[in-house]
Amino acid sequence: MKRKLIIGLQAIAVTVVAVVGTAFAADAGSASDPVASKSYVDDKISQVINMINTGSATTEASGSSYVPVSVPVGKVLYGAEGSEIILRSGKGTIYTAGVDGVVDATTGANLKTGATAVANHILIVPRADGRGVNVSEAAWFLVKGGYSIK
Repeated sequence: MKRKLIIGLQAIAVTVVAVVGTAFAADAGSASDPVASKSYVDDKISQVINMINTGSATTEASGSSYVPVSVPVGKVLYGAEGSEIILRSGKGTIYTAGVDGVVDATTGANLKTGATAVANHILIVPRADGRGVNVSEAAWFLVKGGYSIK
């Protein structure tokens, strides 16, 4: 009976030592440690800052800001897919090659060919399929995204 008790206590002791040893085996501050230490977090933050400073981090795509564009009379300002066009001065009408129009985001209207382009309204070109503004009086636009003048 004593022998069974001793073997049982030894088995429990081995199990406890194994569990405690496994808990302390993970390096503090490493990715395998379930609790992040301050030094680990500081190290990761400094790595991100270094990536940003060296320019290896991703940046915003080109076309993320408005560009002033001058368009002469008789030309059409075509927008690329997702382009935003704002008529600042001059006059123009909407030009579309198909049946769909250009979105006037200011009013929520779908403008078809021949509709007046209202100054200071944001016009969104949903697809690059020949949609834009036909200029009837020399005009200045603010354009975000791709465009062409023909």
